Amino acid sequence: MGLQEKLKDSQFYRRWNRNRARGPLAQFYDIPPVDPEKPVSDVEFVAVDLETTGLHPKKDAIISIGWVVVRNRGVDLSSAYHTLVRPNRDVRESSAVVHGILDSHLENAPDIDEILRQLLPILAGRVLLAHHAPIELGFLGRACKRLYGASLQMPTVDTLVLGLRDIHRQGTPLKSGALKLQNLRKAHNLPPYRAHNALTDAIATAELFLAQIDKRDPKGELELDRVLR
Repeated sequence: MGLQEKLKDSQFYRRWNRNRARGPLAQFYDIPPVDPEKPVSDVEFVAVDLETTGLHPKKDAIISIGWVVVRNRGVDLSSAYHTLVRPNRDVRESSAVVHGILDSHLENAPDIDEILRQLLPILAGRVLLAHHAPIELGFLGRACKRLYGASLQMPTVDTLVLGLRDIHRQGTPLKSGALKLQNLRKAHNLPPYRAHNALTDAIATAELFLAQIDKRDPKGELELDRVLR
């Protein structure tokens, strides 16, 4: 499929979702998406990370979310935000071991509707940035569909996919664990961060993206479409 066909396909699904969206999601779709031919250096991104009760959007729930805006090829730490999210189901012991979030921590947390009303205006007109983006797209899209009648469809950059492209371009074998966030950061000489905190992982993803872009495009001329998933 060529670029023009991809754009038409994307616009079709955006219109389909816009016609069904309600509330803050309808307002999100009122703002046009970023031009994919725009230079990456002129585009604003929102790095998002989630902690969840499991890996399946249909039966698991978001329990923590963090985000930070990337603009002018830098991380805007003044935009950084983190919150716990009250789920509609209990936290399984197996997931609590990973992220350390217990049911008792979530009793007074806001629900996902309140958080999406904050996040959607921030995402509007920008590009979603995530590491292994199907997780963020799956959970956020499922929540939007349940609450506002349509899924979330927006341009997305996945740092895991960019890492995989780098490995293929270099012609090196794909080693086990090479695409993990911390291992890709290490490959770009970035410092280690403690994993499984949503805000820390969002910032870590943003920094990795900037390192990946700098390696590809030191002059700042690369078009957005070259890095979209």
